[in-house]
Amino acid sequence: MAGLSRLAGRLPDSSFAVLAVDVGEVELRVRRFFDAHPVPFPVLLDEDRAALKAWKVVGLPSSFVLDPSHTLRLYAGGPVDWDAPEAVRLLESLADPAGATAGGSLPPLDE
Repeated sequence: MAGLSRLAGRLPDSSFAVLAVDVGEVELRVRRFFDAHPVPFPVLLDEDRAALKAWKVVGLPSSFVLDPSHTLRLYAGGPVDWDAPEAVRLLESLADPAGATAGGSLPPLDE
């Protein structure tokens, strides 16, 4: 969440939006967590795991980067280092109309 929060702060408002989806937890628990640890982006709830199934997610965390037409451009199954220069370059290339067709993989988070 910290990396996504920093990413949301670096992104141009008109080019990107960060959304988080909490899967399988009840609203009260999620609300209490984010009241104590606020983030600068919306957190959606998938209590019944319908979105998880619709997107065919096999593990968490998973990250999807969509373009303005909602076409999937990048996917990462696992933690992502949103502070990594490669992640920033990939996102910037998608924001640039000349690079809008660029694909790639997001850098994993070093643990």
